[in-house]
Amino acid sequence: MSSVIRVRRTGDPSVLVLEEDSIGAPGRGQVKVRQDAIGLNFIDTMFRSGAFRTDLPFVPGVEAAGVITQTGPKTEGFKVGDRIAYFFAPGAYASERLVDIAPLVHLPDDMPAETAAGLLTKGVTAWLAVKRLHEVKPGDTVLVQGATGGVGSLVARWAKALGATVIAVGSSAKLGRISADADHALASDQANLPDRIRTVAPKGVDVVYEFVGRATFAASVGAVRDGGAIFTIGASSGPPEIDQKALAARDVKIGQASAAAIVKGPMLTQAATEVFDQWRDGIFGEIELHRYRLAEAAQAHEDYIARRIGPNPILLP
Repeated sequence: MSSVIRVRRTGDPSVLVLEEDSIGAPGRGQVKVRQDAIGLNFIDTMFRSGAFRTDLPFVPGVEAAGVITQTGPKTEGFKVGDRIAYFFAPGAYASERLVDIAPLVHLPDDMPAETAAGLLTKGVTAWLAVKRLHEVKPGDTVLVQGATGGVGSLVARWAKALGATVIAVGSSAKLGRISADADHALASDQANLPDRIRTVAPKGVDVVYEFVGRATFAASVGAVRDGGAIFTIGASSGPPEIDQKALAARDVKIGQASAAAIVKGPMLTQAATEVFDQWRDGIFGEIELHRYRLAEAAQAHEDYIARRIGPNPILLP
């Protein structure tokens, strides 16, 4: 039997209910995984609340790390005893589960399962930002809106390591998390954000990574240079209003991206390898984890959406 968190109706965190479930044998292309740590991401709260629709009932969560305990047919490359993590395989809030091999990556010996569960999805999204959406290079000026969040902080640090000048924007209360790792740290909740960005980047920025959305998008538009780019990767304050015609007149590229839709197969293996390398080299700094038991998933969601904890909560079966 596996302990699982199941959602039978969407709503506030109280809809996250602990149940017991029987787990059968893995089928073709599947493995059974004993999970050591489960990542909690913002997208989990969106599915739980009903903001993102899915069939009911469901087991939330998209990432975890653990050990393979059984393999099905056609699972070459994976064997019993392998330490693995996975990126975007819905149904993660469980002590044990079946999962397809497509989203699996092998964990290096020096990568703790807890760190992997808190880092992989955010790290892969950061990789997509700085390596594929806009390949950050020395001399670039990069604006990160939402730089104190889980993905935003990784993007800011990675872009800095790649030689860019980084302008990190976040709330005053949390700006200290990233200020030492950026060239300029600006509070999003103080007046005249567009003017303050232009003061430190009078020619405009080459690329904006936008994790906030509606609340900061106007400042992003004002900050980007003609011929630059804005990529929206999540929108914690709601979807932005985008004047496509005005941006096109300035030759500003605008794009929306989802790592889950783009980073698959060999690309996922490459992304995970580079994320683990950056972690090993200390580029991301300390990955501060906030640990909850699986049975405490409702409390973890409540603390997370109330911003009482940092961006890397994990659930421990």
